[in-house]
Amino acid sequence: MPSKEKVNILWFRNGLRLHDNQSLHKATTDKSRKLLPLFIFDGETPTTKHCKYNKMAFLLECLEDLDTQFWYHGGKLNLVEGDPVEVLRKISKHYAISKLCFDQDCEPIWLERDNAVKNFCGTHKIQIEESIGATLWDPLEIIEANGGSPPLTYSQFCHVTKGIGQPKKPVPDVELK
Repeated sequence: MPSKEKVNILWFRNGLRLHDNQSLHKATTDKSRKLLPLFIFDGETPTTKHCKYNKMAFLLECLEDLDTQFWYHGGKLNLVEGDPVEVLRKISKHYAISKLCFDQDCEPIWLERDNAVKNFCGTHKIQIEESIGATLWDPLEIIEANGGSPPLTYSQFCHVTKGIGQPKKPVPDVELK
C-alpha cells in the first residue's frame, strides 16, 4: 500500500486572513509537509449557526478572498461541512496529518468542540499548534494575571495588561508556494 502524503492542516475559524497569521506560520515551518488550508462549516460556530444574511455574505466573501489568495500561490482553501472530529477522521484516511494549526477560541461554549478535536489529535499522534490570533493578548493569560477572573472594567483591563507587557508584534507574511 502506498504511503499517505504528509500534510499540516491550517484550520481557519475566526482569523480569515493570511497576513499576520501565527497559525499559518506554524503550519508552514516544515516545508516537507504539504499545507492543507481548511474551513469547516460545522453549523455550530457563531458565523454558521446564528447569523443573518449580511454576516453570512461577509463570511462567504472572506472565504472567497482566502481561496483566491491561495489560488494565486498555487493552492486552494478546502471548504467542508461537518463535525470537526469527523472531518479530521475522513481526512486522515487519505493523508498523514502531521500537525493541526488553529487560532485559540477561548470562549467556554467552544471548549467541548476543541477538547474533542485535541483528544482526536492526541490519539492519532497529530501535533496541535494553537495560536492567539483574534486578540492582542492571550485572553487566558489576562484572566490568570487578574486572579482567575476576567477584568470587568476598562481600567482594570489596562492595569492587567500593563503588568503583562506589550503585545507581540505582527508576524511577517509567509511565502506560499
